[in-house]
Amino acid sequence: MSKSIISYGVYLPYLRIKRDEFLSALGSCSAAMKEKTVMDIDEDVTTMAVEAARNALAGLDISRVGVLTLASTNFPYQEKEMAGTMVEALGLSNNVLSAQHANSTMSGTQAILSALGLMDQNDQPYALVVVSDAPTSAAHVDLENGFGAGACAFVLAKDEPGLAYEGVFGYSTEAMGLRYRLPGETDMRDIGVKAYATQDYNETVKAAVSGLMEKTGRKLADYNHVILHQSDAKTAAALAKKMGCTEEQTKGGQVFAQLGDTGAGAPLLALCRVLDVAANGDHILVCSYGSGSGSQALSFKLEKSLVAQTNKPMQAALEYKKYISYVQYLKLKRSI
Repeated sequence: MSKSIISYGVYLPYLRIKRDEFLSALGSCSAAMKEKTVMDIDEDVTTMAVEAARNALAGLDISRVGVLTLASTNFPYQEKEMAGTMVEALGLSNNVLSAQHANSTMSGTQAILSALGLMDQNDQPYALVVVSDAPTSAAHVDLENGFGAGACAFVLAKDEPGLAYEGVFGYSTEAMGLRYRLPGETDMRDIGVKAYATQDYNETVKAAVSGLMEKTGRKLADYNHVILHQSDAKTAAALAKKMGCTEEQTKGGQVFAQLGDTGAGAPLLALCRVLDVAANGDHILVCSYGSGSGSQALSFKLEKSLVAQTNKPMQAALEYKKYISYVQYLKLKRSI
């Protein structure tokens, strides 16, 4: 049985703040984005998830959805089944197999993999995967400068042409002191040694990608689009170049400069941007990364463009925006 992504949807907050606002107000900015998304007072991870899912499901028979998987590092409850909220908001059948993934920025690709597995346990042909995230921290924490927000959703189907899933290779190891958050805390922590974090990212992601190449018998040059997890502006691009990728292979999936760090959504929002422009026959590699640490590299082939099915492509979401000042930003964060 083949399995493919047959539709995708995106939701980005309307509000944006430019990096220049941080520089003007604080004299510095720890993140090298050009601008980032900012949730309005009436938005959170759940509202973004619902809107992205509605966009992905537009025009499809929702009664055929038998699997629902969710991912975020910032669900609004530390313990509560969120699938029920999504089922009621979207009008899905109550008879869905669901799974919820959190606690790591790898949770987005984990949600896709769990949906692929759960589809074998359900007679319905469709699975809905929703990834919505908004990493948070206090305004005085350097990591916070780059945190953005956004959601994306994918409809997976059995035996229908689309973005065909080809395989995965996962790699996990132990790396203490990287980005983490303790129970009950909102502020992200790390030891603040960029060289250490970069070394772990490079080694972990490279291991996952190399493993996938060995497993599939391909070379990176065989992929038209290579998407590596982006939690800053330069690390992913530098590693891709070091592994031999061309700018043409990586430029389509670069979203950090416009969104900031969107946590679990980072590699999959990048995938949505690639799907806006990818051509039939293109091979696409998507690699997630979670500090601590681990990485999952997934291989896809686009058999049929998804753009015609897409209710709201990534590019349209990127262009729909309104800029706010740093003072307005602090008000929305309830810092003042």
